[in-house]
Amino acid sequence: MSIRNNLKDFFQEMNTLLTSSEFIEQHRVNNSAFSRTRKLAFTDIIHFLLTLPQK
Repeated sequence: MSIRNNLKDFFQEMNTLLTSSEFIEQHRVNNSAFSRTRKLAFTDIIHFLLTLPQK
């Protein structure tokens, strides 16, 4: 398997994990946490941080 395929699989698994209701409920501090709609969603921020160029 190539690195590209590994990264693609990794991001698909991360997306599935971060959007799952079980994951959100398990890591929620209180009932109102993660309830607002933002310009950048939590999953978008995580993807951005993981793909941030390192120089």
